[in-house]
Amino acid sequence: MAHIPEEIIDEIRRRADIIDVIGTTVSLQKRGNDYWACCPFHQEKTPSFKVDQQRQTYYCFGCKKSGNVFHFVQESINTDFVGAVEWLADRLGIVIPERGGGSGDAAAAAKRREWRDAGMRLLGDCAEWFRQNMATPQARQAQEYLQSREIDADAVARFQLGYSPDSWDTLCQWAQRQGYSPDLLLATGMAVQKEGHKTIYDRFRGRLMFPIWDELGRVVGFSARVLDPAVKTSKYINSPESEFFQKGSILYAFNFARQSLKQFGHALVCEGQLDVIACHRAGLTHAIAAQGTAFTANHARLLKRSANEVVLAFDADTAGEKAAQRTVALLHGAGMSVSVVTLPQGEDPDSVFRKGGASALQQIMSNSQPAVPYLFQQSSAHHDLARPEGLSAVVNDVLAAIKPIEDAVIRTAHCQWLSQQVNLPERVLFDALQALRSDHREFAMGSQTTPWAAKPPAMPVFQAPVAASEQTLQALLDLILHHEAPARLLAAEQDVHEVIPDTPLGQALMRVLAAVDQNEWDDVEHELAQYDLVRDPLVGAVLAQSHFSGRTTIAAPGDAAMAEKHRQAYADCLQRLRLERLNAQIEARKAQLATASGDDARRLQGELMELLSQKSQLRGGKR
Repeated sequence: MAHIPEEIIDEIRRRADIIDVIGTTVSLQKRGNDYWACCPFHQEKTPSFKVDQQRQTYYCFGCKKSGNVFHFVQESINTDFVGAVEWLADRLGIVIPERGGGSGDAAAAAKRREWRDAGMRLLGDCAEWFRQNMATPQARQAQEYLQSREIDADAVARFQLGYSPDSWDTLCQWAQRQGYSPDLLLATGMAVQKEGHKTIYDRFRGRLMFPIWDELGRVVGFSARVLDPAVKTSKYINSPESEFFQKGSILYAFNFARQSLKQFGHALVCEGQLDVIACHRAGLTHAIAAQGTAFTANHARLLKRSANEVVLAFDADTAGEKAAQRTVALLHGAGMSVSVVTLPQGEDPDSVFRKGGASALQQIMSNSQPAVPYLFQQSSAHHDLARPEGLSAVVNDVLAAIKPIEDAVIRTAHCQWLSQQVNLPERVLFDALQALRSDHREFAMGSQTTPWAAKPPAMPVFQAPVAASEQTLQALLDLILHHEAPARLLAAEQDVHEVIPDTPLGQALMRVLAAVDQNEWDDVEHELAQYDLVRDPLVGAVLAQSHFSGRTTIAAPGDAAMAEKHRQAYADCLQRLRLERLNAQIEARKAQLATASGDDARRLQGELMELLSQKSQLRGGKR
């Protein structure tokens, strides 16, 4: 492994606030002293991912992943510790010094960093070179095009619009004179090489150049628009996929819009660069685009980090309508609320701005409608609702957008609304939705249940605990589901993560504790029933029938004697779980001791005696 000085690691640890790092990936909500979010490492709809700013750690009550800022980066970008350190150092502007006599790995890592840094410099230098070309006589066609689109000098400067000369290898020649190698030009997508040939040539020629930035504001690629209508080629071409540019993970102008998302309360998604530029000129600085209509799940996840609501403003044509339907489904799958702007037929944000100015565009963008009614309206315009085939097509179009929604209440509300529009029984729509959802994941909904009921199947009543086993966990889950006081006691236990196993029952317990930490204990029973955990027989049995007839909160006056019984039951369950853990540790030490010798045997013997002492104290009622 490459050697990184400890002082560098310490500096990164001091400067890399875990809230800032995780906040670029997920949308954190502060509750009390901690921050909460839906876990980025597994799918969930209720936040169980806790970030402790004071300790600079994170923990997920669902999947049990935990650690510090380095662990988070390792998990997020699938790298090792060195890769995480390098990733953080790069973003903090910390230089990792090279040390002589290092391993081959260290040299390779240094070479990799040098290569990537050179590539990023090349892309930035190319953007500046294109920008300077806009002032040359050769760029007359680009200048005339910008004038025809009424794009002023301020917008040209802000978005760093440029021009690629209509020549074979002018850029390549210039870049090589600056010291950039042909290999680097090829790797960044700035040059092309025909198979079997050694020479390289410019990828972009005779086009208007739009730099594309990552969320940190670094140029990572380009989108280029053809200027000569006589040229029979694609209107737009983009940088190819590379280690520098991943089209499906980059949103145009997101680096500009990010600060405005909180101000507007939502993201405004357009189709292309010119639409985004028009919106920003009109004061709608929360506008972004996904390089045409190719919106991806990665784009949705990126947006989810900074906003919970999205307004789509796609072109008013067939392609725009289809893109809206695909995008709505992706955003719904990311847990976002979606609305759609209906533009005048044949118009886009750029044309609206040019014809009516900022006020006209602002007016249109302020009149969005929820995505589901919009999709129903659009589909109904193409299909005859009076015919069974047309009715089926409309229903399926709308249900396709509802299908990815994980929140059962929201799904139900949409289905009920659709039922009223098409005059079909709700049961028919729920069955159709069930069939659609089963295509991409198992959806446990019996023939007599509805999506909002969240009612577990009938299961045998669980028995009172007689051993430190699943029955103990069942009893404890039943207790903390119905009585807040023991739930808060359990949440405060220092060893709670150690004594509760990573099983469905254990995960259910952790869900309750997460709700306690978020002061949402009142709703936890209904919330727990929404998870797939309900299908586990042991968990479902607890939810199906409880030993308790009601629920008691800390604030409500109660029977003191009954409260004491609850406390004793809680203490008994916890003692049994701790004994079970100690017994497992004791048996493990005994097994190790059987084959150990020398110092190892003496160490294991000492550990075994300590564990036996702890067990004795625990049996005696001491912690």
